[in-house]
Amino acid sequence: MTSGSGDGGSVLLRVDGVGKTYVSRERTVQALAGIDLAVRDGEFVSVVGPSGGGKTTLLKIVAGLLPATAGEVVLGGRRVTEPPAELGIVFQEYGRSLFAWKTVRENVELPLRQRRTPKAERRALVDEALEAVGLDGVGTAYPWQLSGGMQQRVAIARAIAYRPRLLLMDEPFSAVDAQTRGDLEDLLARLWRRYAITVLFITHDIDEAVYLSERVVVLGSAPAAVRAEIAVDLPAERDQLSTRSDPRFAELRAQVYAQIRRPPADAGPVASASIRQETVTT
Repeated sequence: MTSGSGDGGSVLLRVDGVGKTYVSRERTVQALAGIDLAVRDGEFVSVVGPSGGGKTTLLKIVAGLLPATAGEVVLGGRRVTEPPAELGIVFQEYGRSLFAWKTVRENVELPLRQRRTPKAERRALVDEALEAVGLDGVGTAYPWQLSGGMQQRVAIARAIAYRPRLLLMDEPFSAVDAQTRGDLEDLLARLWRRYAITVLFITHDIDEAVYLSERVVVLGSAPAAVRAEIAVDLPAERDQLSTRSDPRFAELRAQVYAQIRRPPADAGPVASASIRQETVTT
């Protein structure tokens, strides 16, 4: 699976020493401890880690929705202090992100209206996005009339219609059944190739991370830091049957799982040919 960016692609997203500490009257909780991460233009990177380990906190900071306590996020050469215009986000709770009183077309069109995209261009972008996610015949329906999987397709269509440079996804398929999840994973892979979007994908599902990604970033338990970055060297073209039955898929899955399960005392660099602590320079 390749976006065409290759190893020589320039860095689009850089996370430098990002930390986050929540302070209240009752207690102080450190969620992130010095996260360093670089994502190349056109790359698909998944972030996995223990439940409650700070994955969503990291995504919110990257999105400009939550301030970091330490460090900085740089997108396209500019420091992120608020949600960037070139950013798209798809959340887990698709039902809450769609407006029930607006049609599917109106939901997809909304960010384009906010950007003041001309009407003819807006119509063309929405038509193409709905076709790309397989919903070209349901533009006049309302989200509540659709299945959960179709609602998530609407959320994805809204994100890609905007033509973001970076697409952030926070466990977007965890609320649907297994068959629908596989269909949505394959849809996302096709859209990533079609639009050459850079994707940062948050998931608790190791199999999903390995199946979709070019690289898997493993976070430790809170306070989270990067434990390992695992290059996924599976064939470029993947499918739910042959890829998941490939022995190499099982090996990569085991490597990711082992990193998540490592005790904190062992959380140093790992010397392995298939696990690399990767530094990306601009």
